[in-house]
Amino acid sequence: MNIAQTEKNTVSKKRPWMLPGERMYRRIILIAAALTLIGIIANSWYQANQKGEEVLVAHTENLARVIMAQAQNEAKIWFIEDNYNGLENLAQHLQSQEAILEVSIQDEMGRSIIRVGHDLPLHTYLANLPDSMWAVPMVSPVLDRSETGSHLLGFVRITFDYDRITAQSRPYHRASLQQQAFLLFLAFIAGVLVTFSFLRKRRAISVPSPESMAQSTQADIQVYETPDTKNANSKNERGNK
Repeated sequence: MNIAQTEKNTVSKKRPWMLPGERMYRRIILIAAALTLIGIIANSWYQANQKGEEVLVAHTENLARVIMAQAQNEAKIWFIEDNYNGLENLAQHLQSQEAILEVSIQDEMGRSIIRVGHDLPLHTYLANLPDSMWAVPMVSPVLDRSETGSHLLGFVRITFDYDRITAQSRPYHRASLQQQAFLLFLAFIAGVLVTFSFLRKRRAISVPSPESMAQSTQADIQVYETPDTKNANSKNERGNK
């Protein structure tokens, strides 16, 4: 049988869908899954960013409390000795630090004894600062603890500039977030490529037509005829003549 004729008689049909509108349903499911994954990735990156900011603020507060504890301990010594020059030197030394805006040392009644950095009330001073500056005042009591109890000597107030405290660690935090965002973007691209590798175009199925099936059946009968069958048929034809 002619192979070209067989191929010509073959009809190509697409693989049937299991449900009506299955293609549309699959597209809707894939789009919903893609949007869900994008939302999960964005939410993960946002939570990582927020967690990093919380850790950075906590580290800044711990550092400020350490400075406050050291200042409180030294101020207690000068209070006990009634050494106002020592208190003034302490305030000037603290205010000379880059991350400290102002220092105020007060007596047990809350009256200012030493003030370095400004001569304004605290709320007025904070209101005059730029809005972009992250100024945080902290107040700690100076106590003389003994076996009989604690005696209040005074107060130490330090206003910190949190932006300057976090200036060294913030670039590393920002670089870490950028790396995480880049890795999430690569993961998204990899997911898209894997999805396209599975979503191949549906191949057509070759279904033979009735004419080609009849011709192939007749050809198979002719191919499988034995020589004895051919001789018997020829004798029958001669007898009929």
